[in-house]
Amino acid sequence: MGTASKRHLFKLLAIVFLTVSSFNVFAQKAKAIFTAIQVQPTIAYLKYQGERRRMVRLIFKNGKNYQQAEISVSFNNLTEKINIPANKQGAESLEIPLPGIPVTKATQATVSIAVNHQTYTARCIVEPSRSWNIYVLPHSHVDIGYTNTQSKVLKLHLDNIDESIALAEKTQHYPVAARFKWTTEAMWVVDNYLALANQEKKNRFWNAVKKGWISLDGAYGNINTSLTDSRQLMQMFAKSQQLAKEQGLEINTLFQGDVPGASWGLAAQVEQTGIKYFLSGPNASDRIGNLAKWQDKPFYWLSPSGKQKLLFWQCQPYSLGYQLKGDKIPNFFTIKDPKPFYTGHPSENFLNPYLFDYLDELAQKGFPYDMSILTWAMSDNAPIDPELPDAVKAWNEKYASPQLIITSTKQFFTDFEQKYAAEIPSFTGDYTEYWTDGVSSAAKETALSRKLSDQLKQADAVWAIRNKSAYPVQSFDESWKNLLLFNEHTWGAYNSVSHPDDEKVRSQWAVKQSYVLKAGDIIDTLSQLSLKSELSKANQIDVYNTVSWPRTDLVYVPASLSKRGDLVKNSSGKPVLSQRLNTGELAFIAEQVPQMGKSTFSIFAGAAYRKGSETNQISSNTISNGIYKIELAPQTGDIKKLIKISTNRNYLSADSAGLNQYLYMPGDSIEKIQSSSNARITIKEKGPLVNSLLITSAAPGTNGITREIRLISGLDKIELINTIDKKAIRTKESVHFAFPFHIPDAKVRYSIPWGSITAETDQLPYSNRNWYTMQRWIDLSNNTYGVTLSSPDAPLFEIGKITTANLLGGLPHAPLWLSFTPQSSHIYSWVMNNLWHTNFRADQQGMVTFRYFIQAHEHGYDSYQANQTGLSNHQPLLVAPAAATLEKGLPFTVNGTHTYVEAIKKSDDGKGVVLQLVNCGDQDSQINISPKNNSSVTIWESDLLETRKKLLKNLFTLSAKGIMTIYIEN
Repeated sequence: MGTASKRHLFKLLAIVFLTVSSFNVFAQKAKAIFTAIQVQPTIAYLKYQGERRRMVRLIFKNGKNYQQAEISVSFNNLTEKINIPANKQGAESLEIPLPGIPVTKATQATVSIAVNHQTYTARCIVEPSRSWNIYVLPHSHVDIGYTNTQSKVLKLHLDNIDESIALAEKTQHYPVAARFKWTTEAMWVVDNYLALANQEKKNRFWNAVKKGWISLDGAYGNINTSLTDSRQLMQMFAKSQQLAKEQGLEINTLFQGDVPGASWGLAAQVEQTGIKYFLSGPNASDRIGNLAKWQDKPFYWLSPSGKQKLLFWQCQPYSLGYQLKGDKIPNFFTIKDPKPFYTGHPSENFLNPYLFDYLDELAQKGFPYDMSILTWAMSDNAPIDPELPDAVKAWNEKYASPQLIITSTKQFFTDFEQKYAAEIPSFTGDYTEYWTDGVSSAAKETALSRKLSDQLKQADAVWAIRNKSAYPVQSFDESWKNLLLFNEHTWGAYNSVSHPDDEKVRSQWAVKQSYVLKAGDIIDTLSQLSLKSELSKANQIDVYNTVSWPRTDLVYVPASLSKRGDLVKNSSGKPVLSQRLNTGELAFIAEQVPQMGKSTFSIFAGAAYRKGSETNQISSNTISNGIYKIELAPQTGDIKKLIKISTNRNYLSADSAGLNQYLYMPGDSIEKIQSSSNARITIKEKGPLVNSLLITSAAPGTNGITREIRLISGLDKIELINTIDKKAIRTKESVHFAFPFHIPDAKVRYSIPWGSITAETDQLPYSNRNWYTMQRWIDLSNNTYGVTLSSPDAPLFEIGKITTANLLGGLPHAPLWLSFTPQSSHIYSWVMNNLWHTNFRADQQGMVTFRYFIQAHEHGYDSYQANQTGLSNHQPLLVAPAAATLEKGLPFTVNGTHTYVEAIKKSDDGKGVVLQLVNCGDQDSQINISPKNNSSVTIWESDLLETRKKLLKNLFTLSAKGIMTIYIEN
């Protein structure tokens, strides 16, 4: 997605046309002759008469110089005369070499010019300057859409590869630094190129890669990394690592364009993915908060464990090439089949004078290195700049410093680290992303994407648990690819907000939406296949637990599998509490389903077993399950009391309007915020096991909302099911649900990929503090008690108050961006908005459901319990017809203090099982892989590619807050 200026290209073109026209009208006016001069020091060195000379810039004030003149330059106790020829077009400035050797202290330079029998003199102070190497990274920013339809965008990027190979071949006789290289930026481009290429083109491509003409970075696309879950974040690099292995290459770099911020999880998974270097070229101004303060401040980004490190550099905004040159050549947005454009003047609209000012600013800020990197793209989804090699060649022939080097991401980081590794600082913390807010402009699809990611992991887990044969690697990979494409940062067209009914806008959204819909079709099939048995037992069901601890939870059996009756018995023949719901499903409690295993239950004719259900109580506005008692405000349906019965503690702030309150905010003012009205409270479910109240309300911005509050007998959790029937509204708006808990001195912790953080404490400076993105859960705890809130559907939240009012449009450098987040137990779930001015959706409509789970705990924060709660709520117990043949299950158990299995799958080669382990504790954990059923297992430390890297014993150590992939051979 492009810069703010680029999004108004049509206006800019009109301005340029008027400027040129005005120039033609007044071109015949008298020439303005300069009346004074200024001498400006620079950091540059010129190549002059075989010597290396410091350079100053002579600037003509109030006009130009057209005449032949003699310039006198005094510096370093030397004076030198320079003659300049006449110039019909007139010179606005001249670059002047200073006599003598480079200075080691501040030295005055005096420049005089004699014209028309008059002499003008100016002076400046020249400070010592280092010799600079500036690496220039050619690329075209990959928006999968935005400037044009996805298919046309893809064609352009595929053409860029062929154009780049041809230009690299053409410039091989150039000096090494000026030889062309091309960075594809996103593996999506390469994946499609190889899929469409014949063998000859494939061979040519890989030959170019191995020669260094084409540079490959690891990420599949420019992904909103805070939106991915842990497994998906790792899959972001699967295609690149597979290709690298096939070709005998190392791909260890990530280049993320446009997206401001990134998940700390990227640092956590360095050993798993092999990605050691991260170049961020963010957007220049759109909704980036204070992020610009990280520019050109490289650091080792330490993982939460402190054991991994990712060398991170946020360079100048990726749109630099567009600002200097791209907007002065044909507009690639409007050209049907854009091609590389030759101006005939490679050195015009290049890095002079920008680079000198940029490096001078770096020097003034105390920048300690003698190298930096700039990206060079003509636009989003633009052709290559075919004149770059000639521009670099000419530059290096003129200037001794800074010297330019056409580079790849890998070349730059390798050179930089080799020279400065010992001097690079190390920092920890989450670089909390800014652009996650836009995904709530399509809340339904975002919720579906989150659900599908968990569903896919569960299908993988069941395949491993059952040791099913014919593992469909390609279908799983295709599912992950589609989910990643949905989380890729391009959501729509550049005019998606200004012209939402435009054909291309609708077309691009249809394709974007199709990624998650395609993923859903494949994942539904994989789920069915994973649970399907060749033969099944009548009236018996298997209940699968895909998490790594024994689990007691509610099971929902579809009506089609429970026709026989309502009586459920476990494998020992003992009846269990059950209830037929209004949906036709049969619900029952499955107790102690083994870790990553299954339990079998039988369904019999007869009434549901009710013994032990006396704790369930429900009335017109109260509901209780013996663990919690909830009271609703009759007029609004908001929760006004949430009491943990064991301590009689009310977890709700007494001065709040209520918990689970619907809040509708016109985008420009929090003072105009509105809530739902005309609440009607009814009993939806009433029985020995499941009780629920249903609140139906009118609500602004909707055709109505429903909120269901559900309690399960014996289960320590509250379930909220909020459904909005949204009206399509294009004026700016936001929708929230309020969770004003009363927990004095609470700290706010929440889950991110591969771990969790404390808001503010564990965030890098200048990262987003206006809103946050949870992976699974938020925990609000003091030293004595707290609450864990999780939502499979709604990732965005605000802390303490609604901080997004007036955050409309691009917001360059707005004072509304927060630099500090006070701790608070008041949370606002931000479920919908249309605050953006481009890319994201202008409106949304239809039915959308947001589920929340609340668990109050009478103890301080427990990271393991919080992760258990989150995973359990995201990965429900699964039900299938019971397999008729004996299934032994996994041949091992996994145990380790504060350690859980994030994901389990059958290995791609079918010879074992792969597990991803997370130690969420502050101490190292001893992991015990215990064989069972008289089996033996061989355990390997592994990685994303399921490589057998290092043989492990059954007992091994996982570092505090560390992650590890292991491969267990059967």
